[in-house]
Formats: sequence, C-alpha cells, structure tokens
Amino acid sequence: MEAASSPELIGRRVAHLAEEMGMSPFDALLEVTLREPDLKLRVKALLANDDVDGITMLLNTDQCTLGLSDAGAHVGQLCDAVLPTDLLGSWVRERRALTLEQAINKLTKVQADLFGFADRGVLRPGAHADVVVFDPATVAPGPVSRVRDFPADGERLTASQPTGMHHLFVNGVEVVRDGRILDETSRPGHLVSPSGRD
Repeated sequence: MEAASSPELIGRRVAHLAEEMGMSPFDALLEVTLREPDLKLRVKALLANDDVDGITMLLNTDQCTLGLSDAGAHVGQLCDAVLPTDLLGSWVRERRALTLEQAINKLTKVQADLFGFADRGVLRPGAHADVVVFDPATVAPGPVSRVRDFPADGERLTASQPTGMHHLFVNGVEVVRDGRILDETSRPGHLVSPSGRD
C-alpha cells in the first residue's frame, strides 16, 4: 500500500489492515481510500502464482531457471527488482523451499552459465569479484515505492531499500558499505558479453 497521508500503511497488507479495523478487506480499502487526498492511494496487486507447492517444485527443477522481465515495458506497474531478495527472504528463510546455497547458485552461477558469462557467478581466484554481502536472517525486499525520474515526469516503481543487504563489491571494488553507496561517481562495472562474442 502507498498512501501519502498515512505513511504507516506503506507495505501493509489490506487483509491485515481489515482485520485490525474490524471490517471486510473491501470496506477497509474504501475507508483508507477516502482518507487519502485526491484519492491517491495505491495498492500493490500481486500478479503472481500463489501455488506454493507448484512454485517449490519449479524452484527445485534443474530444467527451470529464475528470470522475469518485460524489458521495462511496465515499469510504472511492475517491479521485478525484488526477485533476489524475495527469493532469499520468502522462499529460502520463510518457506525453506530451497537451501541458501541452492538459491545463491540459481541467482549467480546458473544465470552466468546460461548467458555465457565466463568467470562470473563464482567465487574463485581469477574470477570477477561481484559480491553481495547480506544477512540471511533479515534479507527482504523492503518497500516498493514510486518515483518520477523519467522524461516528461514519467513514473516507475523501485525497490531501493531492501533489508539485510550490507555490502556490494563490483569487480572487486567496494561500492556499497553498510547499505550506503560510497562514491556516486565510482563505476567499476563494465558491459559484459557472452564468451566467444565480440
């Protein structure tokens, strides 16, 4: 939920709010909406498969890989940036559908191998040191928020405040420490191409 006049509602579920208010989810949604100036309440509708057993089966199938994108066609409606933190928080820690090692392998090495990126997705001497240091006990997507930083005041959804993500190294260079960007001008990354291609 995103409500300018009620910041305490950010990230809350309508069902939980309805229970606290002692009314149906629909009535609770209407009540909160009417409190919002200019009816600017936004509610995140999950367009997802809620078949936990089916998703668990897919996550544990070697022939199935992680991935989702519409190439930015719906950045004002969908935020796929939460995939890694949601996988680690929801599917590893909470549901135990995968081990931490399996999830990290699927997020790193499997993806690098699939796209043909040599020396990526692994920690070993000589490989590119792209490393995220996170706390498995607290990692989670954090709130999804709306920003207007596109041309013509265009908006997009972002998830820029995940929890449990502490440090980031790109090609061995520390770029985030304790959740803060060290140098906005530092650009240690570079365009990568699949092995054997120019």
